[in-house]
Amino acid sequence: MHEPNIDVAQRILQAAIRVFDKYGLRKTTMRDIAESAGMSKSSLYYYFSNKRKILSSVVRQEAEILIEKLRTSVRQAVSPQEKLQAYVVTRMHLLFELSIYYASLTEAYLEQYAFIEREREVFTNFENSTIQDILSEGIDTGVFRISDVLTTAKMIIIIMKGMELRLIIGKSMNDLDDTVSAMLDILLQGLETH
Repeated sequence: MHEPNIDVAQRILQAAIRVFDKYGLRKTTMRDIAESAGMSKSSLYYYFSNKRKILSSVVRQEAEILIEKLRTSVRQAVSPQEKLQAYVVTRMHLLFELSIYYASLTEAYLEQYAFIEREREVFTNFENSTIQDILSEGIDTGVFRISDVLTTAKMIIIIMKGMELRLIIGKSMNDLDDTVSAMLDILLQGLETH
């Protein structure tokens, strides 16, 4: 990407998000993005040399938003239970909102792009570390009884990934909220000391 005008580049990225949402990551063309941004295709190429560069920028931007908002939600919670709840609820809501990032994590066609694999790995590492920290804090404060933090963190992540299917199929936040709430009730009952 060239440096001349950050506002134009941001306008292009926002246009790309709209078009990716409409046509999908695979079917979107540079012409589609240029038209959505209200510019010529040649002007678009001045800022981004190809669709991969645009997608990479969108994915990176959405990843930064996701991780920062997850960190903030966990920091604002007080107890380990509240932190785990905040993490799960925020994660599911943001993946619903950040549809391009979510698609980049799940769409098999994107596996050919090394930058997508790097983003997946960065997010997986962040997620594992964050959940393990919350669980360890719960053990240290005596509110969670867990024998294996790493395995428990992995299981929580697997459960969240399973819930993502409802996100794709249902596209209803109300249904998702009910499912997340029920899952958290069951999960916390299993983790908490009695």
